[in-house]
Amino acid sequence: MPVATARLVEQFETTYVEHMQGLPVVNAALKVEAVGFQAFDDYQLGVLITPWFMNLVLLPGADDWAGSAQGDTSSISFPSGPIEFVCSHDPELGTYLSAVLFRNVLDVENQRTARRLANEIMNNLMQPPRGQRAISRRDLLTGLRTS
Repeated sequence: MPVATARLVEQFETTYVEHMQGLPVVNAALKVEAVGFQAFDDYQLGVLITPWFMNLVLLPGADDWAGSAQGDTSSISFPSGPIEFVCSHDPELGTYLSAVLFRNVLDVENQRTARRLANEIMNNLMQPPRGQRAISRRDLLTGLRTS
């Protein structure tokens, strides 16, 4: 696992232990895990699973977004179409981008299911859309394709 990805997991594990355990938004069947991280241009792209959300995360090879303000948005183009990401600054991680996949993971049965969802999302993200329109966020999450 690349250093930046390992630090991402470590940071969110710490957040879970220190701030999130026992809260009603937490699914205790899940743990923090980075899934499917791979090179995308000069970045690392993958899904971050936590017991309280799942996000698509883009980690820079360098601090490419350091000049961006917290909460700024950037549209990143993928084979499936563009996705809107939000900029986050973290003292430990530096600056990274994330896009919400699931704001709530209470209905995710277990870690295996969360991992399967993450892998399907990554696969769908890297597939060009069929037809004239880009794949929608809903299609990305459900695996549907345009015809």
